[in-house]
Amino acid sequence: LLKDDDPLHKVSIIPRGPMGGATFALPEKDRTIFTKRYCMALLQVCFGGRISEDVFCDDISSGAQSDIQQATKIARQMILTWGMSEQLGPISYGPDSALKDMMFIMPGEKEYSEKTAETIDSEVKKIANEAYKKAKELIEANKDKLERIAKALLKYETLDADDVKLILEGGELDKPTVSDLLAAEQAKNGESEKKSKTKSQKSE
Repeated sequence: LLKDDDPLHKVSIIPRGPMGGATFALPEKDRTIFTKRYCMALLQVCFGGRISEDVFCDDISSGAQSDIQQATKIARQMILTWGMSEQLGPISYGPDSALKDMMFIMPGEKEYSEKTAETIDSEVKKIANEAYKKAKELIEANKDKLERIAKALLKYETLDADDVKLILEGGELDKPTVSDLLAAEQAKNGESEKKSKTKSQKSE
């Protein structure tokens, strides 16, 4: 539903490492430039899982840990490096890469005051909260669609972009489930074994 984000590739509830499932985007091209609108869309995607827990389960869990870490990194990059804060303006507060190897730059030393550090933290929180609010509004306005996607995932485990688009447009998926495919494969193997035994008996 977000126009400024990369197009959806697929979404799955099959666990991958510490993740209970995952949503995959498919960039249309290699990105060397990141716009503020694109970054804000990324933040909204990161918060989608946590918001859905809150909206649908009336509770939150540690499952959103990696998403929150990713969102925090993006927000800090926007403020510290890319000058995307209205209050701080187009100023870089990240370490000067040209001075990284010089001995008089202490590891982790900040090149700004504590007051500026507080402003940076405030701006990071402001951007994150804005993205969270927009994502929550989007999810709450499309709860019925999200519920249909969730039910489809329980049935099919993985949906590609066309499947999700069909569901968002009010359509119904009509394709074999994983259980159907496994049952068909077992039936096929059973039929092959049966034919093999019959052929063997005839030859005897």
